[in-house]
Amino acid sequence: MSFDQEWAALKQSAATRMQLNSVPALETNPAPIRNEDLIVNDDELGKIGHSAYMLHANLLADGKHAQRQSEAAATALTRDGFTMGSELTNFSRAWKKQMSTLLEGCAHISNHLDYSAKSMKKEDEFIDTTMRASKISEYLNVQNTETSSPTPKGGPIM
Repeated sequence: MSFDQEWAALKQSAATRMQLNSVPALETNPAPIRNEDLIVNDDELGKIGHSAYMLHANLLADGKHAQRQSEAAATALTRDGFTMGSELTNFSRAWKKQMSTLLEGCAHISNHLDYSAKSMKKEDEFIDTTMRASKISEYLNVQNTETSSPTPKGGPIM
């Protein structure tokens, strides 16, 4: 059995669906779905972004505090013929790489939330402006019943 066939069979199983979704299987008469909008307050985004920023700043400052000592110890152990020296060097490199990945993740979260908040604000302003403009256009394109030509309510503009 191929992976795709096995995966399709597992997805059909009620026990697997419950396990994959981490919720009980749907009942035959589920509750009606409410049409609720996604609401995210700037305060909530701000708190998450600030936490990511603070984690980044603290990790940047504190994540390297033992780096020089570890590298010096690794060099000394290697020079003295201990295999622990090369292992400590490998560990130091792995720590650096993992710390860099975490720093990038924190920066990405913080920057993305800032971008999302600004982007949503611009989009809301665009929608608001478009809706207002469409109301103006609707008002100006009313058919004059006497001449059957589009003229604004209240007569021509000029």
